[in-house]
Amino acid sequence: MSALMKIDTHGCLPYNPACNFTNERSAMFIVKLGGALISYKDEYCTPNISMIHEFARVIYSRWTELQHRLIVVLGGGSYGNGVTLRYNLKGPSQDRTLVDLSMLTVKMFEWMSVVTGIFREEGIPCCPFQAGSYLVSRDGKPQSFFIEPIKHALSLGVLPILSGDIVFDSERKFVIFSSDGIPELFVGSLPLKRVVMLTNVPGVMASSPGDPKVIERVTRENCEDVLNHAGPSSQQDVSGGMKNKVKALLRIAELGVEGVISDGRKPAALLSALFDPAPLG
Repeated sequence: MSALMKIDTHGCLPYNPACNFTNERSAMFIVKLGGALISYKDEYCTPNISMIHEFARVIYSRWTELQHRLIVVLGGGSYGNGVTLRYNLKGPSQDRTLVDLSMLTVKMFEWMSVVTGIFREEGIPCCPFQAGSYLVSRDGKPQSFFIEPIKHALSLGVLPILSGDIVFDSERKFVIFSSDGIPELFVGSLPLKRVVMLTNVPGVMASSPGDPKVIERVTRENCEDVLNHAGPSSQQDVSGGMKNKVKALLRIAELGVEGVISDGRKPAALLSALFDPAPLG
């Protein structure tokens, strides 16, 4: 099964029993905006305001098609990574760490608030949702979650803005839950067609001496080799870099949802990544 694959979408969302998701125009999308694109990742809690505006304008340009059908997930960037490293939140759950536990949630909500404010300025109705308030994990994997408020926001035409965060964990007290894992929470509950992860590189690169090339398709047959090529980020990072993204998209591909990793350094590329049958990346 490919990480970029077609699916049929059936059924209706609980909040809108009159819907018909067998129609291609009703298929839904999740876009993750990489933290290295919309923040200065090696700094501390520093947003890239101009890039956030550009992405908002691109989304607004197709808002009549995307309203009710899109969720935006933010990479942690200089917030999620900077705060985690500064307050030593990735390591064992020591008593002192618990004192600083709130810092990541506070700063991640600040991050989502910055982006929400800019999207609002560009004319997009949107609302941030904090991961730790709707998700509990077990050993770092989703254990239970309540996404009805997010689905209701979609039904009203409001764009949900999500991110990774500290979440409480039934075995490890708490974990850093990566934004790469957020889309998986909606598979089976929404008629997802495609999950797009925009990064600051052209895609998953095959490391050949002097001539790196994009691996255009990930399948069951080549996934182990692809994971060997997918390395950590070259910037401060606590979530596993490209390898974590590939693993997350492989999991949702097994459940019938297309996945795309594409270059987002030119925000207009978002539209190709969303709608083209064979987007770059």
